[in-house]
Amino acid sequence: MNVNIPAAGLQMDREFSFSSGNAILIAANVIFQVHTDVLGRHSPALAAQLEASTKFMNGRPVLRVTDTPYDLRQALCVVYGFYGTTKQDSFSHLAACVSIGTKYGMEELVDRAITQLEPLFPANLSEWDKRAHLETRLGFRNEDAIVALNLFQQTRQFPLIPAAVYRCCQLDPYVILHGVTRTDGTPERLSSDSVQLVFRAQAELRKHGAQMIEECRELKPSEWCSFAWAFDGCREVVSDLAHTRGDGKEAWRDGDPLDGRFLEYIDEQRDTGPGGYESRDEFADCMGACATCIRQVRRQVSDMRARVWNDLPELAGVQDEIEDWAYDD
Repeated sequence: MNVNIPAAGLQMDREFSFSSGNAILIAANVIFQVHTDVLGRHSPALAAQLEASTKFMNGRPVLRVTDTPYDLRQALCVVYGFYGTTKQDSFSHLAACVSIGTKYGMEELVDRAITQLEPLFPANLSEWDKRAHLETRLGFRNEDAIVALNLFQQTRQFPLIPAAVYRCCQLDPYVILHGVTRTDGTPERLSSDSVQLVFRAQAELRKHGAQMIEECRELKPSEWCSFAWAFDGCREVVSDLAHTRGDGKEAWRDGDPLDGRFLEYIDEQRDTGPGGYESRDEFADCMGACATCIRQVRRQVSDMRARVWNDLPELAGVQDEIEDWAYDD
């Protein structure tokens, strides 16, 4: 039996309400008047649901969806080929495409979005260290980690979950518990299981950070120190690196052991003089440690960070689901 749907209380979407559209999608109180042939090229299942609908509005089949108007609108941008707009380079747009695409079997839509999200939630540490410029370009906010974790869990994008959990661990406990507001104004909260997962991971990351600070106390100059012949060589500089409590180490202590600022501080301690000092008088102008000692200290700290990275799949509870995690030696 066919049923006519009244339009009272509903509003037409400004972007996707085509006068030539032969079908209607309703998300919340927003009407999207679209074309079944266009939808069918991307999602035969969604087009079939529309064609089988027994509900009509102005002679057009109607399908109510549980998606937010924002998410549906972002997916339709891609379906209709509306490329080139700045919003299509945003995290919120890509997240919407993954959500809608997974739900309605739009594999091309999902693959395109995941390809752009992977560098933001990478499976290797070197890519993680390069993510800052991408965060800016995609307009990624720290609290978007909650949106990301929910999305990747729901769509079973397991390789992206460890980095999403790590990002959630950097949030204030209040935000972890109570969630955030998405770009379209809708609330987003973690499930109780995910909240507990993040808090457990947070505690483990603080342990990692404390252990790294303790291990730094054992940093020593290289036995092949280039300045070993002059006074104490690089000992004073390396000792400062071993015992400083700041310069990035405070982030480790607070549960962000992958913070790379201490590595930058190490690099800044390298002597930038002419090298090849031939006398103690010349060496008095030395302003840092030799390249050999800096490389050794940097490698030791990098190994500490690699241990944390290698532990992320287990902390995120997906170690049995990931085959291509780039474990660091």
